Amino acid sequence: MVKIPLNIIIHQKILVVTGALLAVSLVFLKCAGDSPVTDPRGGEFAGSASCSSCHKEISDSYAHTNHYKTSEAFSYSNFKKLVKATHKEVAYANAQTVSIEEIDGSVFQTLYAGGKKLQSERLDLTFGSGEKAQTFIYWKDNEMYQLPLTYLTEKEMWTNSPGFPADQPYYTRIIPGRCMECHASYAYAAKVQTGPLELREKFSPGTIVFGIDCERCHGPAKQHVEFHQSHPEEKQATHIVPVKLLTRQQQLDMCATCHSGDPLSLQSVFKFRPGDTLSKYYMYFTGSTGEPDVHGKQMQLLAMSKCFQQSTLTCMTCHDTHRKSNRAMLVQQCISCHKEQQHPPGITMGQQDCITCHMPMRASKSLDFKSLRGDNVEYMLRTHRIAVYPEAEWK
Repeated sequence: MVKIPLNIIIHQKILVVTGALLAVSLVFLKCAGDSPVTDPRGGEFAGSASCSSCHKEISDSYAHTNHYKTSEAFSYSNFKKLVKATHKEVAYANAQTVSIEEIDGSVFQTLYAGGKKLQSERLDLTFGSGEKAQTFIYWKDNEMYQLPLTYLTEKEMWTNSPGFPADQPYYTRIIPGRCMECHASYAYAAKVQTGPLELREKFSPGTIVFGIDCERCHGPAKQHVEFHQSHPEEKQATHIVPVKLLTRQQQLDMCATCHSGDPLSLQSVFKFRPGDTLSKYYMYFTGSTGEPDVHGKQMQLLAMSKCFQQSTLTCMTCHDTHRKSNRAMLVQQCISCHKEQQHPPGITMGQQDCITCHMPMRASKSLDFKSLRGDNVEYMLRTHRIAVYPEAEWK
């Protein structure tokens, strides 16, 4: 028997393994080239870009709504006007400052103490449409952390992010997956054990579907898209959920997935589909007692209103979700039911409008903003409890 040297055997094995890997790679590349990129939510989803070919007007209009813009990857080109127009340094106690810095097309919130740089984190993600406020997120080890400064649009000021201490910058607040369930259409997070009694959520950044997209409210659309592309003559929508055909409770449940606060979760609402029953996903406070907060608990506040209790009113009675609402549109919805107004003497529609008086602005109790002096900074949102309020409360 001929004895083959060990180095030749090892070399032959390397060639065999390399060849096998190359063959697998070629097959994978061929498959990748033959198949379109799939939606991270699964093969039943088409992605919102596929909707615009048939629904361009609606798609273009929806792109300007707050729902669509409630989260996005931070883009300097989108935010440079904001960054350049605002004061770039915020002072804390003990000679600490956080500066908004631009470096090579990226923006950072940088902590200095006594002139020495201690920490600098890039603005990677944006939460909030910008109508009221925007807060910013940075990535670290596939976890999301909220940056210390949030921008209040109406006040044109940077302030501490909600709940953050007023005396020092804070960089270590983790953003959990529950936040993404209302600020995005999807994000995959794995539970990873990082200690004997510790589980952490590790996100896959490439799986995030930013904002609230078409399929979040209309359900998976791949079958719908494929059918109508192959049957262009068919005008009746198939394989999709027409929201207007859902029952009242089904419509309310769909909106309440995000507009009923932060209840005890039973399972992720990313799994919720139009027509589902919300109680399978979580239990939420119905608003029968107390005063729910104006941030995130619009459903409870609406349920306390006589307008809601004595009619078939839903969120979509007043809100056209495909268009950004304006005051005239909303007031018209009020007038469509309340054609004959019964106002006290001296009060006319010319002085105020329905919304100003019957849905006044309120300060959120759950979003606790504090100035650097420790003073409360009111975050004003419109209540969805439609009622008669004292004149002194009009805003």
